[in-house]
Amino acid sequence: MNLMENGPAIAIIAFLSGAVIGAFIYRLFQKDTSKSRRVEQQMDDLQQKHTHYQAQVSDHFLQTAHLINRLNKDYQEIHSHLAQGATELCSEEGANDLLSLSAEPLLSENQEERVIQAGEDVEDEAKLDDSFEPPRDYAPKVEKSKGTLSEDFGLQDKKEETAP
Repeated sequence: MNLMENGPAIAIIAFLSGAVIGAFIYRLFQKDTSKSRRVEQQMDDLQQKHTHYQAQVSDHFLQTAHLINRLNKDYQEIHSHLAQGATELCSEEGANDLLSLSAEPLLSENQEERVIQAGEDVEDEAKLDDSFEPPRDYAPKVEKSKGTLSEDFGLQDKKEETAP
């Protein structure tokens, strides 16, 4: 066989093998770019969701602040209405008593329950505050003895230990 006869066959084989290798390399790079596009699309979606969430949170707190301001305004209007009614409808002494009560802080639920259970008036609130004592995590000191928080509680002198 002559080289001239084999030349076109070699050229065709080389072209086909180059096309197959080129297609394979193109396919490898195409997969990486499609993955990259998907990741970018997911990131864009997450960014949009995050921005939407932030807007919702801002709107929520803005509306909450508006409602609280309106509640405070309504409270002030009720208070002024009650004060005006007290001054117009009650005696001067009664109106002063009612207005002084409105300036005091409200009772807590525990204090209200104790007042109701004890049958005491609201005016005896100071007595409740004086008698209330928080729970202790130690035993209280008994008169003429060392308390449990004393530095030498439970320790004996050396003379007492050696005695039979």
